[in-house]
Amino acid sequence: EAVESFSASRQKLQDQLDGLKEAEKSLRENIFNYEQIIVKANSIIAQATAKRERNQNLLNSADQLCSTFESEYKIANEQRKEELALLSKLRGIVEKKLKFSSGVTGRASQEQDQFAKHENVAQIAGPSTWTKAENNYNAAGAAAVGYNRNENLERFI
Repeated sequence: EAVESFSASRQKLQDQLDGLKEAEKSLRENIFNYEQIIVKANSIIAQATAKRERNQNLLNSADQLCSTFESEYKIANEQRKEELALLSKLRGIVEKKLKFSSGVTGRASQEQDQFAKHENVAQIAGPSTWTKAENNYNAAGAAAVGYNRNENLERFI
């Protein structure tokens, strides 16, 4: 009976040991699966972190570009306003000079007509180096009366 009792106990213990080994095997498989899940989750976390950093850098760059563009736009807009004001002033000056020049041209043609009537050119008061020339600049005559020539304005005549 003791041998039978020992054999029964032994078989019972062996069955329990086999059950524990099966449980250990199942638990080890679960541990392996959980480790794989952890590795995958860590990989996803690393990718998400890298993506977040990249997106943050892109956002910072875009924000900086927008600030730079806005600043450059304001500067360019101010410069354009200054250019337009300068062009407006220049236009006024040119129009004033053109009105003056057209008057000068008209008076000059009248004076030339009057000059043509005189047979003796020496009787007309003025510089001694005056020469009659149609629409040509007379440097000697201009110098004698103190006229400073501005060739830039002559192209409008």
